[in-house]
Amino acid sequence: MIFIFRGNVCGRICDECSEPLDNVLIRLYRPVAGANLALQAVTAAKHTIAVLSDEAVKAKAERLLAEVATDERGNFLFELDGDKLNYMGDAMEIDVRLTHVPHQVSAKNDPVQFTITTLQPAWHERDNALIAHWEYCLPARIWCAIRALFDAWVICGRVIVGATGVPVPNVVVHAFDNDWITDDPLGQATTNSNGRFRIDYTSLTFKQTFLSPVINVETPLFASAVGPDVYFHVDTLLNVPLLHEDPSIGYTSSRENVGNCFCVTLALQEGPGDDPQTEPLPVFNRVGGYNFLTQIDSAPAGDGKTLGDDRAFYSTLRLNGILPKRINGNACEYVFEVAEWSGGVLGAFTQVPLTQIAKTHIGDLQRVTADPINPVQTDPYYVNGNPVTELVATVTGDGWIHVPQQSNAYGPGYFQPNGNMIRLISTQLTSQALDMAGLLAGQSATSTGQPLAQNHYFALRMWVREAGNPASAQLAGTCQRLAICNARYNNVPQGGSWAPSLENNALAAHTIDLEELQTAGGCAQITTALTVFYTAAAANLGSVTVSMTGPGGPYSFAPIASSPDTFGTAVPLFNVATLAPCAYTVQISVQVLLTTGDSIPDNLWDQLAFCK
Repeated sequence: MIFIFRGNVCGRICDECSEPLDNVLIRLYRPVAGANLALQAVTAAKHTIAVLSDEAVKAKAERLLAEVATDERGNFLFELDGDKLNYMGDAMEIDVRLTHVPHQVSAKNDPVQFTITTLQPAWHERDNALIAHWEYCLPARIWCAIRALFDAWVICGRVIVGATGVPVPNVVVHAFDNDWITDDPLGQATTNSNGRFRIDYTSLTFKQTFLSPVINVETPLFASAVGPDVYFHVDTLLNVPLLHEDPSIGYTSSRENVGNCFCVTLALQEGPGDDPQTEPLPVFNRVGGYNFLTQIDSAPAGDGKTLGDDRAFYSTLRLNGILPKRINGNACEYVFEVAEWSGGVLGAFTQVPLTQIAKTHIGDLQRVTADPINPVQTDPYYVNGNPVTELVATVTGDGWIHVPQQSNAYGPGYFQPNGNMIRLISTQLTSQALDMAGLLAGQSATSTGQPLAQNHYFALRMWVREAGNPASAQLAGTCQRLAICNARYNNVPQGGSWAPSLENNALAAHTIDLEELQTAGGCAQITTALTVFYTAAAANLGSVTVSMTGPGGPYSFAPIASSPDTFGTAVPLFNVATLAPCAYTVQISVQVLLTTGDSIPDNLWDQLAFCK
């Protein structure tokens, strides 16, 4: 069997700034023999990350399963031949080995290797192979500590117009260290279209003195400080000053002795001389938190699922991007259309009516008040809200949503869009109810006469226009293919033969039972045999795991290869006859690979108890 394991690794500098781990080695190791793999596999990665000594790396060399380098985006791909490697899809340790960090300025290149986690991949079958996806972004406190080993210092920032929050592109940001002998320039960068910039430097940059390079030392007011005391200048490309902070800001609590990872937002009083009517262009490019151009396989021939973790979409979807108040200097209106794929043919687009739009928070109205404690009042603006008690965007007779135009915080208010456009109720596009009444654990989900659930595929697009001017309508973003599945399972057996019940409205069929209890009664005792039947079914089924708890546990079963219809008998990896006489619980955990774009569902469970 071929196991294809792909994923992505990155490191966080702060909540708003991360970077891919490009051109580093990903190493897979077999776990230590006798280790509690069930416990390790469910422990959060942030608690298992450990930098390894050279001796530790050498000690685990014989357990190396495979290694591969990441690309410039931090993506990796393993193709593991299970027969040649004697690998059956079980848990693996994941290490990263690197000799550099992204954008590193220093010359340090001593290898560093660290373990991220022990992972039981969520295998699912496709094209005669078992495929699993995994991605992880190292927390800032850990990634910055690793960057420090390479003397890598970075400032990630953003320049905005303070009154509006609008990003300021194409301005030059200079960073300085306020040093009492002489201020040290740390570097400079030009902001991108989103107003973001990045400055990389080394500790030598702020430790230089007039005696450098003979003597390098940081000379702050307090000798215990180890980082720079940062302040900034912001200029236009023609060197016109926009913001020149006083050096003393470097001694304030938020700027003094900053660490090797530092993030900042710089607010200008006004933009760099732009026409006040100029606003960002409207664009629909995201479903929830996913950019469909780069994070969803949204091409016409794609599978419509997320690229990172192979999830289809369900429930209510937040369609968003950049939503300005004006277009071509006039008030902006927008509307969404949807079309369904049938085979390889896309049907006709139809307008999304208000009945398919959930209440959507599209921005806030800010107003200055006379309250000295809370001088700015902020109220949310909605699409499809309650016009009696809430601020609600108007909708034209032909269904176009009018972007609120208030632009005076000292008068009627200032509307600040947040990028949200509509929350699409996808169950209005497609839904399916499957009745599992009569299903027995261990049987196919189709044994009751029900079909297997299927994904449905849709295209979504947004139009914008100048208010009241149909001739100005233009496309502002199209997601060409999105996989949606709103299948729900009713009368799903739960509790096996011990305490049977039924579950409705589940995202997957998920049931477990013991043959010994089926034939001898729910309260029968287990002696030397334990036959565990299981069934799990969903169009987007992820990992299926059977485990057991009790004295001396937890106890594991052989890995299960999942497909949309997964059923059979779990193979225990322990001797039933030697179990201590006591009560035990067998459980099944079923992962469903779905997302709203902003959240994913919890694993589904079923369990039953027995006596040995």
